Amino acid sequence: MIAGSGYGTGPWIATNLERNGANPMGFLTARFVASAVILVALRLIHLRGSPWPNREVFIKTFLLGAFGFFLTPLLYFIAIKHIDSGLVVVIFYIYPALTVLLSWAVYKHKPTLVIVGCLVVTLTGIWLTAGQVGDGKTIGIVLTLCAALVHTIYVVAGTHVAKKSDTLTMITITFCGSAVAFIVVSLFGPQSLAPEFPNNTRGWVLIAFFTIFGTILATAAFFAGLKRIGPSVTSMVETFEAVVTIFLGVALLSESITAIQIIGTALVLGSIVVLGWAESRIESGSGTVIDVPIT
Repeated sequence: MIAGSGYGTGPWIATNLERNGANPMGFLTARFVASAVILVALRLIHLRGSPWPNREVFIKTFLLGAFGFFLTPLLYFIAIKHIDSGLVVVIFYIYPALTVLLSWAVYKHKPTLVIVGCLVVTLTGIWLTAGQVGDGKTIGIVLTLCAALVHTIYVVAGTHVAKKSDTLTMITITFCGSAVAFIVVSLFGPQSLAPEFPNNTRGWVLIAFFTIFGTILATAAFFAGLKRIGPSVTSMVETFEAVVTIFLGVALLSESITAIQIIGTALVLGSIVVLGWAESRIESGSGTVIDVPIT
């Protein structure tokens, strides 16, 4: 719940950062660079003397971060500029369905009838929710679906890499990959991706809050919970992130919500809860993917 609260505040923080002069490229660059520095320091303190993974594992993990933890949050937060955060977070939750389908194609993990049913319900909820987006805002849906697809590829590709080292080390390398990607694109990327940072103290305080509460603490709480209650129950509790995002959007950002959106959201989140329950029945202890809620 703490992790969900931290991640769920992301869209609200992002909206306020834009009001203080920052754009998604700017505040995400600051967020991931600061997070990487803090995680490297924590790793050096808590795992002093422990070796880093071998070169192959290090490079694969680094590239996963440079790909998934760069593209997904960037697409996600740009989408919020076009449609309400509550719509973005619900549409983004198509990624568990995409993950099941891609795992089926790549690893031959054939889904059960219960899981297939959950996928159908999820897609129905996404369809209902996306149908509430006004004309001229289709770009927001497209960006959100692209973010979900990138995150799906990241999750499936990271299945085996995640088991090669301890969690803190893998997360540290992943965030370092993301930080380097943001720095490189900021310096050498197109003008459309030029970073804009906060123009006042309030903005930098928000970035500090985003880094500590919405990233470091949320990630620590997520994996602490994962260790105690397992991946399937965690995936069910993880839906609290969407609840927090929608609540903050309505309460603090004056976003509207319709009856159809409520039904669509209930279908999506409910199917994920059932999906987590179904997975708990068939888990084989194959290890946990570094599947951090991307916001």
